[in-house]
Amino acid sequence: MIFPRTNLFPGQRACSDQMRSLDVFTLMFMTAFTCVGMSMIMFSVHRSFRSEVQGVGHWAWGQLAMVLAVLMLALRGTLPDVLSVPASNAALLWGIGLSMIGTQLFYGQAASWRLFHIVWGSCFIGILWWLLVTPDFAMRVALYSCAELVLHLVQLRLVVRYGERHFTSYFFFALLLVQAALVLIRGVAALVSDGASVDLLKSSALATSYLAISNLVILLLSVAFLVLASRRLQLVLEQRSTHDPLTGILNRRGFGEFFGRKQIHARQGDWPLAILALDLDHFKAVNDRYGHAMGDRVLQHVATLVQQALRERDRVARFGGEEFVALLPGTSAKDAIPVALRIQAALRDAVSELPSCTLSIGIASQSSELEDLDSLLARADAALYRAKAEGRNRIVLADEAVLRCVAG
Repeated sequence: MIFPRTNLFPGQRACSDQMRSLDVFTLMFMTAFTCVGMSMIMFSVHRSFRSEVQGVGHWAWGQLAMVLAVLMLALRGTLPDVLSVPASNAALLWGIGLSMIGTQLFYGQAASWRLFHIVWGSCFIGILWWLLVTPDFAMRVALYSCAELVLHLVQLRLVVRYGERHFTSYFFFALLLVQAALVLIRGVAALVSDGASVDLLKSSALATSYLAISNLVILLLSVAFLVLASRRLQLVLEQRSTHDPLTGILNRRGFGEFFGRKQIHARQGDWPLAILALDLDHFKAVNDRYGHAMGDRVLQHVATLVQQALRERDRVARFGGEEFVALLPGTSAKDAIPVALRIQAALRDAVSELPSCTLSIGIASQSSELEDLDSLLARADAALYRAKAEGRNRIVLADEAVLRCVAG
């Protein structure tokens, strides 16, 4: 049914215009209020986990820049257009641009500050031109839309190339795509029409829809980025719980989890599992003579060399101090000897300014598929102690009387 058009008295028409205007500014101020809240949360995350999750601080500043843009837009009429219009558009681009920088840092990429300044600076100059020299609202909208679109496209490319294959990344990408599409539609509509249909301060279906959806997407984008940051932080904390902070290799807990997974495979045919217990010889003398900082560098160097000498499916862990343990799936004790020899040779032949050192190694392999990690480690440690007792820089097989001495 089509209702007949009713004529409004002047007072009713003014009231209706005020309500429509109030709706626009209500949306804007709700967005500004939300941006303030999100920025406070992001600043808190940035302050607590600055080194673990990059880019959150830039997103927080970007939220505040959007708040400034809303305030400048709300002051139109109070402030002259020559000040409020360029300032509000520049602040919006700063907000989106800082979010772009934050996303680049989050994914470990260099910040595109040059692109950022070129985009917002060019847009600022163009808006001044079409505001003062050749007034043209449609061209201002089209120029701003083009500038914002560039910043969104950079972020979309980042998510495609470096984003994790996870729902949070897909959601973040979808929101960026929706916002880019909205900006493109508004820019094209400004060029096709006279620009009145896309004026956010006037009541039109396109402008109202754009403002409502865009404000919602901006809110969801900040939420989605926080979810991405939370997931990154979760992965970092999980890594910290299973990896040694000094060397970056597995710690005792991570090694235990890896052994558990490989033991399941061993029961399915990838048996036996061999363990190398490795210990640096006379490491205390290195610390006493050169200091603990040099000792830490030696430990990092040894961990790197051991990793490089192992096969791809093998893993090495640091159990504390100068003690390392390597797990070799599908390897018998005798087959583990060449691996141990390769580790010792890598350490002996390494060219480095660090103090030279040697390794004593004890080898044990599972006596049965049901032997647990503690039992296997105990036998490997016993072989390691025998290697130490017999003069160090040796390889000893568990439960065997023959010692294999490696030529220094």
